[in-house]
Amino acid sequence: MQQQRGRMRVVAEVDESMAYDMGTTTRSAAEGARRVPRMLIRYFAAGLLLVLASVGGTVWLAQTSEYRFDQQTSGDEFVRDEQVVDALRTWAGSHADWRDVGPTLLQLSHETGRRIAVIDGTGAVIADTAPGLPRPEGSTRLLDPLEPVVDPVTLEVQVNGGASGAFVLDEAQRELLTRQASAVVECLGDAVVGTAVWATGRRVVNGYEDAPDCGRAALNAPLPSERAALDQLRDRTNACLLAADAPLVSDVELDLTLSSGPANLAFRTVPTGGDAADDCLVQARIEQSRVTTAPAVNIVLTDQRGDARGPLDASPGSIARVAVFVVVLLALLSAAAALIIVPTLRSARRLETAVDRFSAGDREARTGMHARDDLAGVGAAFDRMSSEIAGHEASRRRLLGDIAHELRSPLTNIRGWVEAADDGLGLDDAALRRLVLDEAGRMERITGDLQLLSLAESGDLVLERTRCDAAAVVRELAEAYRARATTSGVALNVEASPSLPLVTDPARLRQILDNLLSNALRHTPPGGRVDLVATMHDGTVRIAVVDTGEGIAPADLPRVFDRLWRGEPSRVRAGQSTGLGLSIARGLAEALGGSLRARSAIGEGSRFELSLPAGHSLG
Repeated sequence: MQQQRGRMRVVAEVDESMAYDMGTTTRSAAEGARRVPRMLIRYFAAGLLLVLASVGGTVWLAQTSEYRFDQQTSGDEFVRDEQVVDALRTWAGSHADWRDVGPTLLQLSHETGRRIAVIDGTGAVIADTAPGLPRPEGSTRLLDPLEPVVDPVTLEVQVNGGASGAFVLDEAQRELLTRQASAVVECLGDAVVGTAVWATGRRVVNGYEDAPDCGRAALNAPLPSERAALDQLRDRTNACLLAADAPLVSDVELDLTLSSGPANLAFRTVPTGGDAADDCLVQARIEQSRVTTAPAVNIVLTDQRGDARGPLDASPGSIARVAVFVVVLLALLSAAAALIIVPTLRSARRLETAVDRFSAGDREARTGMHARDDLAGVGAAFDRMSSEIAGHEASRRRLLGDIAHELRSPLTNIRGWVEAADDGLGLDDAALRRLVLDEAGRMERITGDLQLLSLAESGDLVLERTRCDAAAVVRELAEAYRARATTSGVALNVEASPSLPLVTDPARLRQILDNLLSNALRHTPPGGRVDLVATMHDGTVRIAVVDTGEGIAPADLPRVFDRLWRGEPSRVRAGQSTGLGLSIARGLAEALGGSLRARSAIGEGSRFELSLPAGHSLG
């Protein structure tokens, strides 16, 4: 039973070795040269065709389309929007809030064809001519009735003329001014230049400079309520001027000249000041009107659809051109798809067929793709993988046969000797025990070597690193093999530096060199020579075992480190080697952070060189 368990463990180790070797070979093949498939060329050509068609079609549509919402429409909307804003600014100047703005909005919406909504600072809707429509952010603007504006004619900064506030006249005052204005106009006759009625109710009559007064002085004289408001405005202006350290004004008057705009409330300082007086007058007007003027709000101005745009917001001719362009583009897309996909699908089906055959157990399955096929690279990789797996499986079968033979021979010998002893035939007990122990030791070496190699390759091998002298290890090993070399008629020479400090596992280092030196002596005929050379180069300790043996064939050299591989099968059967020594040496070298390389030539001998980093730190 113990031998059977040993055999099963060896088979498992061989399976792991085959998987490792197969993965390494596959990765090496994947890292080889790759060709750019012709599919990429077709992709590029099809993409270029579609790009050119899209750009050309876009340019054509841009040059020929006639949209209903064109620049002329946008210009008309801008004019109507400004008309609405001006009317609302004037309305706000005579109202302290926006609660009663609804009827005015409806009238403006009817006149301009625009949807109008007024929204306060908190986002609450005060009034909306079309409550069900969306309120786009891009169609929303801030309306501040007291925001200073620049007169387009005089370029002077002014306050909204509609902000009448304290200057609004009652009905009696309006009737009085109306009678006076009628008398002045009748008196002036053809000398009248123009008449106007301010938002406050004040009548304005302008005549030529050389025309008689005709009562214009009385008409233009401020009424008591206007006088009180003007005095308040003067005081606010002087307070601003005083803060600005500018000359004060003696009075503020109503500006009743035509240049002030016939329908706007306008003022002038006495004496006429500079920029400081004008600026302070504007600030005083804002402060005076703040109580009687509606606050700033957001105004939403859209068309009667809420500025919503549908997919058919274009002329019939434009829609027809878009349809033609879409049909042509779809046709080009279909052609491009056929150009790209059909050859690729053909290659994919061939690859799928090969994969199905391979998964069903046919290790001879191949795609048979050519270099001009779309998936030629993938097909070639699959074919290489199939070939390698088939080769590995054949090797595994051979190796399993070799292992079975290696374990069968000692087991058969042991069984024969034991059965003979039971029958009273054969060797005495002492000789039988010695032979059984020899055969058991042979099986133990095979299984132990496989276990050691598995631990080294998996990284689970426990290493005891310490500082040592590699040159001393080489000399000690040479002395240990001196007698064997002399017996075999082989000269054993050592060329080592006086000291080669190294941080490594001395026992594993000796085991590597032991395998290499033992292998060299076994393959070197009498009269030959084996050299041990240990040097330091670029921070790396290099130890070479060089022999003048029969050498290794070039075809076999890449496989010398494979498990259970040997050039002459008879050596294993003769008990000379298990075929694991070099595999173990390489595994231990890599576990120690180094490498093991081989060079050989038939009839000239072999050189195995171990390289270990001298500066490898402890731990």
